[in-house]
Amino acid sequence: MRLESADGALVDLRVLRRQVLEARAVELDRPDWVQTLLVVRGEVRTADGRHWVFREPCLGPWDGMRLASWLRAVADRPGGLIGEGLVFTEPALSWVLDDARADRRLLRVHLSGPAAWTDPVTGQARGGGVPLDVGTAALTAAADEWAAAVGDSG
Repeated sequence: MRLESADGALVDLRVLRRQVLEARAVELDRPDWVQTLLVVRGEVRTADGRHWVFREPCLGPWDGMRLASWLRAVADRPGGLIGEGLVFTEPALSWVLDDARADRRLLRVHLSGPAAWTDPVTGQARGGGVPLDVGTAALTAAADEWAAAVGDSG
C-alpha cells in the first residue's frame, strides 16, 4: 500500500511474509504459545526529504486487518475519528487522523524503534510522525490493497 501526500511525503508498506514465533514453556503449568507476525517492508519519505527503508515484523495479522478497516473508515466516515489513533501490539507503527476536509484526510503515521528514521551522524533512531495529506479515493484503494496483501500473506 502506498500513500503519497500532496507535499511529497510518502509511506509505502508491503507485507513480505508471515513470521511464526514459538516458545516452549519451561514450567509444566504454562502452555506453549505461538505468535504470528507480518514482516513488513516500509519505505518512508518526509516532506523535508528524509528517506529510509525498514524491514520489521511489526504487525500481527489481526492488526493488519484492523489497519485496512481503519483506513476505510477514515476515508468514508471520519467524523468521530479525528484525533483518534490506531495503536498496535507491536509499537513500531501507529496512525492518527489529524483532520478531515472534503475529499482529503490529514493523517500522521508514527514510526518508532526499528521503523524510525536513524540519524546518519549519531546513529540514533528518531521516532516521530510523518504527516500525510491524502485523498479519500487513495485511502480506499490503499485499504483494499493492504487487506489483500494481509490476506495473501498466509
